[in-house]
Amino acid sequence: MVIYLSRKYPPFRAYCYVRKIYLILPLCVILIATSACSSENGCDLPRQEPLSSSSSLHLLGNTEVTWETNPPTSGPHYPIPPKGGNYDYALSNLDQVSFLESGGVIVQYLPDINGNNHPKLASFASNYVIISPNETLESLLVATAWTWKLSCKEYDFESLAKFIAERQGEFSPTHTD
Repeated sequence: MVIYLSRKYPPFRAYCYVRKIYLILPLCVILIATSACSSENGCDLPRQEPLSSSSSLHLLGNTEVTWETNPPTSGPHYPIPPKGGNYDYALSNLDQVSFLESGGVIVQYLPDINGNNHPKLASFASNYVIISPNETLESLLVATAWTWKLSCKEYDFESLAKFIAERQGEFSPTHTD
């Protein structure tokens, strides 16, 4: 028989501490994971979206098509992509997906009244990058590439430059020039 001098039931008390740790530890992991995946300021982590089953469809006319995401990252599109550069109007979803399929990156922004950040955004425009306004966005700024999306709650030019550098030139395996 074991006699405990300092406490009446130490094995039970140790069990309680272990149980508390097993309850608190998963909560801490969940809290850290959710704070790492998204931030209140700046941009979320880039995420890959599923490839649309209709991505191999090349359409000739402006038809009624529904995309799974806004803005789209894959799906039916025109056979000829638009040229890269700075646009002062919103592109159609058919044009957007066509440009993404050819390896381009599209940066779309909610038009603001004063337009203070537009010159800085325009500096990203190139043959492989389109800058375009889009009033239907849920975030202030969204960059898309073939099956990839980066959403920003504020102008984060460092995250945007990194996304463009990593995703520019990634095109659909079914794309032919």
